[in-house]
Amino acid sequence: MNFVFGGNLMEEVLGRIKNFSRKVALFYVATSNRKGEVHLAVAKDLVFLPDNEHIAFKSWFCRKTIENIQKNPHISIAIYDAKSDTGYQIIGKAVSQTVVAVLNGYAPELEEIEKECPQEEYQLKIKVINIMDLHRVTHSDKYLLRN
Repeated sequence: MNFVFGGNLMEEVLGRIKNFSRKVALFYVATSNRKGEVHLAVAKDLVFLPDNEHIAFKSWFCRKTIENIQKNPHISIAIYDAKSDTGYQIIGKAVSQTVVAVLNGYAPELEEIEKECPQEEYQLKIKVINIMDLHRVTHSDKYLLRN
């Protein structure tokens, strides 16, 4: 699905978010299981893919994040700068999760707690469904791409 609203709305909104995300060190990833239990994770280095429909990022996610995505692919990503009270919430759907690195024996204290699996770095690819502004003060929850 290509987003074309008023000419290049998707391109303009994504351009704004790309520039903003370069200034923000971390972003937050919210997933939930089928029961609606929410889990938060922290990631960095958000990449906007050339098709203007997907984003990707890597992180050493805990198992709960990956389990949630496998059961419920809907995801929310918050990019926020507290100093300027400026941010965006990306609503999306995980379309792939790929293991890109495995640590085995590197973090023995953690591996002792979670013996059943080594720590894995995943790359997630997310289909952008919509985007909202994110602020601490009063704001609208209207979608930036479509209503």
